[in-house]
Amino acid sequence: MKPIFLAFSVTLSFISAQAQLSKNNWLVGGAGSFYSYNENYNSPSTNFTAKYTNIGIYGSIGYFIADKLTLGLRPTFSSVKGEVINGGSTNSYQLAGGPFVRYYFLEPERPFNLLADMSYQLGINKYLGALHEKGKYNTFSLMAGPEIFFNTTVGIEILFGYTKKITSIEGTPGEFNSNKKGLQIAIGFQFHLEKD
Repeated sequence: MKPIFLAFSVTLSFISAQAQLSKNNWLVGGAGSFYSYNENYNSPSTNFTAKYTNIGIYGSIGYFIADKLTLGLRPTFSSVKGEVINGGSTNSYQLAGGPFVRYYFLEPERPFNLLADMSYQLGINKYLGALHEKGKYNTFSLMAGPEIFFNTTVGIEILFGYTKKITSIEGTPGEFNSNKKGLQIAIGFQFHLEKD
């Protein structure tokens, strides 16, 4: 009997939960992301194609400038592992930050909401190969999905989307051109904090 009562209580809490999506509230949270992409590398000395896996952790701090609309900043740390199609591998670490904008589509009284999230980041990367190259990159990301609210403060989000990254490496001979794009999934928690 206790498991049935517990399941009913949890279900009821989901039905009555809603978040603070009102103007002047804060959004603080973080997520882990998985991003898989292909890279076409072109320089005067070599050309190759590689497949990469990027696992990242990012935080978000935003402010609702209007009902259901948030602007904020997002720092990111990620680890990238790649396999070159013709053989070889590469590993790197990346650190970035930049602005994001997020919009919730449904009314705040619901136990879940659908959202779109767009961000742009500037960052640095450090390769762990024999030459220990370093460089810069910028990333554009557009994601969407549901956020399910446990109560008026906490929600879990599951986002899917598209990411494009342009990278440069310092000290390479000739012009370096790296253009990466692919699909991304992110799962995380958000805290909706009401302004006093």
